[in-house]
Order: sequence, then C-alpha cells, then structure tokens
Amino acid sequence: MLVVATHAFAQRGFEAVSTGDVAKAAGLTQSMIHYHFGSKYLLWKAAIDKLMLDLEARFPASRGELQDLDPVSKLKVLTRRFILMSAADPDFSRIVIHESLSRSERLTWLVDRYLKRGLKGFDQILQAGIDEGAIKKLPLFAMTNTLVSASAFTFCLAAMVDQVYRIDLTKAHAISEMADTIIDMLFNGILVRDK
Repeated sequence: MLVVATHAFAQRGFEAVSTGDVAKAAGLTQSMIHYHFGSKYLLWKAAIDKLMLDLEARFPASRGELQDLDPVSKLKVLTRRFILMSAADPDFSRIVIHESLSRSERLTWLVDRYLKRGLKGFDQILQAGIDEGAIKKLPLFAMTNTLVSASAFTFCLAAMVDQVYRIDLTKAHAISEMADTIIDMLFNGILVRDK
C-alpha cells in the first residue's frame, strides 16, 4: 500500500491524490487507510519513510569505505551511486519537485528529516576538495544543487528523452551512458582542451 501511495504522490502530487485513490489502487477500502494512518498527511509521511528506507538500502553512504579516497574520487563515487539510485526509482525526485513547487509544510518535514543531511554530505566533500585546491571555489549551494539536479531530476524527464531521442532511460545501457556523461560533464566540462 505504501508503494502504491508513493507512486501516486510522485505522479500527481499530494493535493491531487485522495486516500480513496490510494485505497482503490491498493485494493483496499478507504476506511482501512484511515484506520492505519489517520490522515492523508500521515499516509504521505509513512510512504516517504518507507521510500527513504528503500533508497538508503540502495545508496549506502558508508564513510568508512570512502575514507581513503581523495575528495574528487569520493564525489565521483557518490555521484554515480546517486545517479543509479535515481534511475532505479525517480519517485523521490518527483515528490521533491511537487513539494518544492508548493513550498508546503511537507517540504519542511522532508528537508529536515532527509534532504538537509544528504545535501550537507555533498557540501562537506566539495568543501574538502576546495580546501585541497582540487575543486574550484564556487558557491557550495550552487555546486551541490547542480550535481543533485543533474543526477536525480534527469530521470524525471525520461518520457521526454524517449520521445525526442528514442532513448529509454530505464534501460541499463542508457543509464550507464547517462551516468558516464553526467560525471564527465560535471568533472571535466564540455569544452575540448588542448593537450
């Protein structure tokens, strides 16, 4: 039921989804949803918590395994993991887009509970790279958000990419090409440099 709810909220946004919609899609009664969750908002929160548990299982960010890497290498590893996680399930990115557009109390909850920690992790690695002189000194919020946007929100546009380029961003080879391209562009730019 929580997976069904998550997908509904991701596709249509919180306001456009009713507990009746979720119940029907899950093969339940609306009264069962209210019995277990009490309200649509509490259903939404439970769906986000489940989604985040699933995503965190796919995106282990153990500092121990990255401790011997320089900041740029850490950033590349985490960026690739984030791309692959986002490609596997773009629902979280879609929910973030919906909530950012409405600037809801749900966005505040989402930021405080999940997003701030993850974004600050990228900020810290970028700052370490700046401190070492390996990364340009640009505003952290701009670098982190560019990295996250390119890595995650790209897969929210899969239908458009398919229609324009006839590339299916759910296929392993396309995901791999996208990951390689995003990392190359973010870390090397798009200009050909003289050797």
